[in-house]
Amino acid sequence: MKKFIFISGIIIACTSLQAQTQTQERMQYWRDSAAYLQDQASLIFEKAYHVLSAYPPGITAGDERKLALYSLDALLHDTRLDNGTAFMSYMERLTGNIAAELPKNKPTGQEIRFFRCYNDGFIIQTATLTVAIDLIRGGRGEQTFVSNALIRKIIDQCDILFITHEHGDHTDHAVIDMFLEQGKEVITPVNFRKESPVKLHVLRGTEMVCETIQIPDKKISLTVNVYPGQQGAMPNNVYLITLPEGQTVMHTGDQDFTTDVGAKITDKNIQVDVLLVQCWMLPMRDFVSGFNPSLIICGHENEMGHSIDHRESYWLTFRRLTNVKIPTVVMAWGESFTYIQ
Repeated sequence: MKKFIFISGIIIACTSLQAQTQTQERMQYWRDSAAYLQDQASLIFEKAYHVLSAYPPGITAGDERKLALYSLDALLHDTRLDNGTAFMSYMERLTGNIAAELPKNKPTGQEIRFFRCYNDGFIIQTATLTVAIDLIRGGRGEQTFVSNALIRKIIDQCDILFITHEHGDHTDHAVIDMFLEQGKEVITPVNFRKESPVKLHVLRGTEMVCETIQIPDKKISLTVNVYPGQQGAMPNNVYLITLPEGQTVMHTGDQDFTTDVGAKITDKNIQVDVLLVQCWMLPMRDFVSGFNPSLIICGHENEMGHSIDHRESYWLTFRRLTNVKIPTVVMAWGESFTYIQ
């Protein structure tokens, strides 16, 4: 069995509620149920992350941590709270914490620090490189969950962006623009911006494609294997990234394993140190056993653009992982986890 050591941490700086006197606090909400729900949600968001701070992500999760995650599930599955002040404040705060933590206590040696962003987005940080995958602001239309100014603070600290597929919960064209404006590579499965004079870096083939990508500003490179997966009819790249320090990380996007057996992206000859897989991957045990990674980190819980039945949840992720014997970390948005091979 592969040997590994984990160091876990949480980057949610749980700012305490501002001190208020009893006369300033609202004591009744009669005939104002909307305000009642928003204030209740604000309190639960705050308390849940206070608990998560005390019980950070790891390969085991105790009852305290699970209860905090399940509390978030309950809030994020209540459509009355969608786009409300409590949720929007929560999104801005956790994204701001990621931006603030990226330059602090950077990994050294063989450490890899994973930041869990909204939906299936991840920031992968090593001693030499910072990689973004499926980074989005979230939201619908003009109302985004995260402001342009705040997401730019994260982009400023990233070296490259990978996009698994074109669905709006994985692709954000404003984020793409910000990367391109800074002269940074954006790797995609198809050229879905054909009219743009600035070219995307399309990596896709009928079979696995391997390419070495240069990061000029850092004078380093990383090797990427791209497996041609699908989500239904949508091309979905499954990326296996070999980091400059030698470790490998795979992100599955929304690979639909059950209907895309022909792509057969499982390959016994490849090594996957960390597998970033969507929580609804079915059958989960069959898929992950094809790679036998040292660690699994799940994503895609609580995608707010989905209906309640397909927003998924942390409690359902734990249920789906019951028969998976590989060490797994379940993270909330805004948390970080450091892995050492």
